[in-house]
Amino acid sequence: MKEFLSKKEDIKFAYFDISADFGALKRFLKIRDNDPAYDVIRQQGKVGVPTVIIDDKVMVEIEEEELEQLL
Repeated sequence: MKEFLSKKEDIKFAYFDISADFGALKRFLKIRDNDPAYDVIRQQGKVGVPTVIIDDKVMVEIEEEELEQLL
C-alpha cells in the first residue's frame, strides 16, 4: 500500500509501521478495538492490516483497485 500511494504524486499520506513503532501500534489498536469497521475482522480473529483512513472513514483490508476508485 505504501508503494502504491507513493506513486501518486498528488496524494499526501502518512504511513505508520505498527511493527516498528510502538506508539503507532497503540494508536492502531485503539482504532481497531473501537471502530465498527473492524467488527467482522475481530470476529474472524484477524488483525485488519492494511488499514486506510480517509477523512475519518476507516477502510480495512482494502485492495489497491478499490482505493484507486476512491481516490
